[in-house]
Amino acid sequence: MSRKFGDKAYESYLHYQAFSSDMPVQQINQTQWYLKFEKDLPGFFHKTDDVFQQMPPLSFFATAERSTLFDFTGWQEQIETYFNLTTEEIKCLTDKEHLANLPLTPPLEATSNT
Repeated sequence: MSRKFGDKAYESYLHYQAFSSDMPVQQINQTQWYLKFEKDLPGFFHKTDDVFQQMPPLSFFATAERSTLFDFTGWQEQIETYFNLTTEEIKCLTDKEHLANLPLTPPLEATSNT
């Protein structure tokens, strides 16, 4: 289940079988967060019921660093091992992808008529 050419939306999968059918995935401890390569880039997915929704990388990093509800023990080692990249390389790659997905709209100040 891949994106159409030019589609910049984050991916969603219904049921684990569809989510994990094209490559192995890894769950972070017993949390609702999963790791998977998506379009050859590190992807972070949140599971709600039977839906796996790709989330912005910054959302994952903020949750992993600050969560007091879930056990994220060793999350940095887990992402580095799964993606075979350092945390800095993962952030660099995903920041570039995230910036490429932002719409090209001018700042509000530049469009204001007042």
